Amino acid sequence: MTNIILQTENLTKSYPLNGVEVQALRGVNLSIISGEFVSIVGPSGCGKSTLLSIAGGLMKPSSGQILLNGQDLTRLTEQEKARLRREHIGFIFQSFNLMVDLTAAENVEFPMVLANRPESERRSWVQELLKRVGLADKANHLPDELSGGQKQRVAIARALANHPDIIFADEPTGNLDSSTAAEIMDLLTDLNHKDAVTLVMVTHAPDDAARAHRMIHMRDGQIEK
Repeated sequence: MTNIILQTENLTKSYPLNGVEVQALRGVNLSIISGEFVSIVGPSGCGKSTLLSIAGGLMKPSSGQILLNGQDLTRLTEQEKARLRREHIGFIFQSFNLMVDLTAAENVEFPMVLANRPESERRSWVQELLKRVGLADKANHLPDELSGGQKQRVAIARALANHPDIIFADEPTGNLDSSTAAEIMDLLTDLNHKDAVTLVMVTHAPDDAARAHRMIHMRDGQIEK
C-alpha cells in the first residue's frame, strides 16, 4: 500500500497588500508519497514558497487542510506544530539561516538540544552528520569562516539532526555558483536515494528540478494540470 506522507486539500492563502487582497494559493491539492523527491517550479510570485511554508507548518492557510502522516496541521496548536516540526520535519533555506555565533557543530546540534536528546548521543550524531556532508574538519568553524557551499552543507546536516520524515528545501542552491550548486544537489539526491528521506524542493533551476522523481508546475497560486 502506498504511504502518502503529505497531502493538501483545497489549500488557499490570501493576504492584504497595499489595500488589495492577494490570492497566493487558490485551492491547491497535492499528494506526496513517502520517500519521494518532488520539485516545485514556476515563475516568481506563483505561490511556491508559500505552499512550502504552509506544508511545513510555518504559516497558516486561509482555508483547507494539510495532512502530514495523516495529522491535520490546521487543527494543531502553535506548541504542537513546533513539536511536529522539531521531531518530523527538516528545513533547508536559500539563505542558510545559520546562527552566526554558533560553530558548525553547534548549529547542527541545536535542534537536538531543543528535542532534549542526551549530550553523548548529540555529540556522536553531530560528528557523523558533519562527516556525511564532508565537513568533519570544519566542526569548530563559525559560519563567517565558511563558504556558501559549506554553509549549505551545515544547513543540510542540521535538517537531518532529528531524523526527519520529510525535508522542505526552499531554493537550496539559489545563493551558490553552478559548480557548488551541483555538489549540493548531489548530496541531496544521495540522501533521498540512500536514506529514503522525502524531499520537497522549490527551485528556479531547471537542472535541479530535473533531478526529482516528479516535477510540479505552479502558476497564479495553482498547480497546473
